Amino acid sequence: MQAAIVNFFKQRLQPPGIKYKYNYSIEQYRGLCAIMVLLTHAVGDPKLLVNNFSWPLFMQYMGAGYLSVMVFFCMSGYVIGITSSTGFSIKSYLKKRALRLYPIYIISIIICIVVAGKVSLPVLLGNLLFLQNGLSYYHFKIPVLVNYATWSLNYEVLYYLLFIPLIIYKPRLWKVLLAMFIMSVVSIPITEPFYFMGGYLNGFYFWLLGLILSWNLISKQPDAPKNIVPFISLLFLHLSLNHLGIGQIVLHKLGIYTHSNLNWVFDLPFCLMVMSTLTGTDNRILQYNKLVTYVLPVGVFIYLIITKRIFEDTRWVMCLIYWVLSLLFYFETRVSTFIMNRFTGIGKISYGLYILHVPMALLIKKYIVIHNQLAEVTLKYLLWLILTFSLAYWLEIHFQPAVRRYFTKNEKDTRLLQNPAA
Repeated sequence: MQAAIVNFFKQRLQPPGIKYKYNYSIEQYRGLCAIMVLLTHAVGDPKLLVNNFSWPLFMQYMGAGYLSVMVFFCMSGYVIGITSSTGFSIKSYLKKRALRLYPIYIISIIICIVVAGKVSLPVLLGNLLFLQNGLSYYHFKIPVLVNYATWSLNYEVLYYLLFIPLIIYKPRLWKVLLAMFIMSVVSIPITEPFYFMGGYLNGFYFWLLGLILSWNLISKQPDAPKNIVPFISLLFLHLSLNHLGIGQIVLHKLGIYTHSNLNWVFDLPFCLMVMSTLTGTDNRILQYNKLVTYVLPVGVFIYLIITKRIFEDTRWVMCLIYWVLSLLFYFETRVSTFIMNRFTGIGKISYGLYILHVPMALLIKKYIVIHNQLAEVTLKYLLWLILTFSLAYWLEIHFQPAVRRYFTKNEKDTRLLQNPAA
């Protein structure tokens, strides 16, 4: 095994040059992550749709925004890897990325302008160029325009750009990871003007994990069995780990308090397990990783039980319930398959849902006034769901493909002229 690990890290980070089939499991879990982000904001943001209203405390643990975004990063790296596996052109790559992001993103920007009423030119241009960030670039900051969910697009675009030197120079995997590790260590005592560097680096570990799976692991076992862990079990473990925050607990117990957010290290095993499960990748190391991922919460629960703190906070109770349910549903497949298939359509519109749900909620809040709180909560949330899903569906299924066809029409015509028999 040691030799296999050494050989793995000695590999060059390069595409295997094979074609991949469409992966419904990735699409389905992406849909689940989008729903959990929506739930996080719907029940966790007390001012999203209605003022002076909050959901019951236990409902605030029904979403999993942070860990879902980390899974999104993994999926992004994986999808970029498999779609760039055969043939690569910088111009074509950037054009595809722009055509994927901008059509729906511009619509969301327009909604944000309506909500804001007045927007400064620097903020508008900064958001159009995906420069928005919750953290300052040294002493310079471009705030997010209304839609606070789009902070992750700033990270995504940077990772898209970092992909270019990776695919051109094809460095050895150990060199890339060593460079990132050194930068992580250096970022531990980092001061406030440079916090953004640690944030970018943390997210890139997850994005790179997806890329590694597509280029260095999945290529070895393209016919491996899928869905080793059932969908429902993954869902409950996802919720438990998101709210448990094992990394933060461990680091604080060790007396480590840093703005570099090192607790992400403890989320990598879960993301690796999810991606290897969805892509049908399996080997002994991944099996050990799966075991570690399911067992990791046990230490926290034992500590909380011994210190008699397990029932002092709704957070611990909900995390324990979710973890137990993840074990109970581990071997269940029938219901999991049924539910998973229902998320295929949601996965196809997940990008639209992600960047539209916040501005649509704030738009409804701004222009629809209902004085009865029960009626206001019921009607506004219902209207929000209907409008957000409907607009996301239309934009993803009809508008964005139409824009893509328009801007790639000349490319297709050129190929036909060069090869009339095609």
